[in-house]
Amino acid sequence: MALNLLRNSRVFVTTKVDATTGVVATADHTTDTTSEIQVLEGFSFSQNTNTDVISVSEAGTAPVRGQRQFNTALAPVDFSFSSYIRPYLDTNVKSEDSVLWNALAGATAKNVVLAKTGTYTSLAYNPATNITTLTGTNMSIPDLAVDEDVVINGVVKSGTGTDAAVKAVTGPARVVDKAEGTITFLMANPSATAVLATETTITNLAFYNSPWSEHTNQAILGMHDSNRNQLQKMGLIIIVDNVTYKIDNAALSQATIDFGLDGIATVQWTGQATAITQLTTTVSTATAGTMTGGIAGAYTQKKTKASYITNKLSTATLKTAALLGSTAANNPYYVAITGGSITINNNITYITPANLGVVNEPAVYYTGNRSITGSLTAYLNTGAVTGFTGGGTGNLLKDMLAAAATAIEPMFALELAIGGSGNTQRVELQMPSISLSVPTIDAQPVISTTLTFTAAPGKNSGTATAAVYDLARTNDLTVRYYSTTAATS
Repeated sequence: MALNLLRNSRVFVTTKVDATTGVVATADHTTDTTSEIQVLEGFSFSQNTNTDVISVSEAGTAPVRGQRQFNTALAPVDFSFSSYIRPYLDTNVKSEDSVLWNALAGATAKNVVLAKTGTYTSLAYNPATNITTLTGTNMSIPDLAVDEDVVINGVVKSGTGTDAAVKAVTGPARVVDKAEGTITFLMANPSATAVLATETTITNLAFYNSPWSEHTNQAILGMHDSNRNQLQKMGLIIIVDNVTYKIDNAALSQATIDFGLDGIATVQWTGQATAITQLTTTVSTATAGTMTGGIAGAYTQKKTKASYITNKLSTATLKTAALLGSTAANNPYYVAITGGSITINNNITYITPANLGVVNEPAVYYTGNRSITGSLTAYLNTGAVTGFTGGGTGNLLKDMLAAAATAIEPMFALELAIGGSGNTQRVELQMPSISLSVPTIDAQPVISTTLTFTAAPGKNSGTATAAVYDLARTNDLTVRYYSTTAATS
């Protein structure tokens, strides 16, 4: 008898699955489809059985008192694990967890670049209309139509350009018009500052219709592909010391980012699947980057030397404008984070038949509403704060209490910079329209407050002040990974 030790466990995520059933393939895995994820202690996976107990209750001096139990169905597989947020530079900005983000946010494979022809000259951004205009000659993007969503990436700063300028003209966008010599886009995350054509270079401009896109200066996750009943098909391969399991037809139900002040930035991934199978032949990875045995092929190796991000450096910008960067009523508040978390939840539900005489298995799943919620804890500071016209969290509480009796949907914009907004190794989360609850007060030795919020899609319909919720859109969250540091396996 051999005992299986946690320290020898390894987790692989794969999109090499059957297109119909989602069953993990046993051969022909490649570095594009399968990758190893470094996980923390505490990961789990299990599948329970639903039962039906039939009991007998009758009168008399010698009643029958027995019962029988039947297995009626297999419950969906539940799995959970956490990984560190570790962006690295390998020509493009990448991260081990990119496949997880992509599967959480849509159905299209990651890094799907749309073909384009013609000459692309420059980009410019107008904050009053939230429109980016692309100019050039004979420009054609055959698979991109008006009113479709896309991610713009590959833009770099030049001349007097800044990181903020690059961010203003990149990320998720919706095509407004395609005319001779110009293409215009409505951006998902508005900026407060105009961007001139001379501030950026678009030599490596690329358009992506996948949730996750990687380029030289940033990787971007957009939610534009998330209005789906079912997400990207994926599976897990888990080697637990001497035994290998595969988890078929998996779907990520939620991801939670933790802001523990003294910790390293992590994401907890939670999902479900239809079945667990123990392989009769354990998978071997004796040759680095190659699987043999029960599952065969190549895989992308884990990056053990990628840099970590500490939450101690994280910052938050909270603005009264309903859209981040909007030029009207753009009153930023100072929020010195002491903790918190944000959760993206797909609210997945599996459907299982109820036939008699068999053990039913989960047949299919569907997504529910996309829920993005979170909370931030901070000290309750009052008075003026340099660079923040709204003041501290004490002023925020005062302003919200004053409006509490009339504000049905208190609208704010929130940007979180995990690792600090000024550092090259960081992750930024942009939420251009959130509903913020009145902050609560916690009587600690240093008085603290908790800010609870729910992100929702919004739109800027042509002017900086015309911001309203629009549930049909998908701009409630954009995630940006940054790194200038290479990593090795």
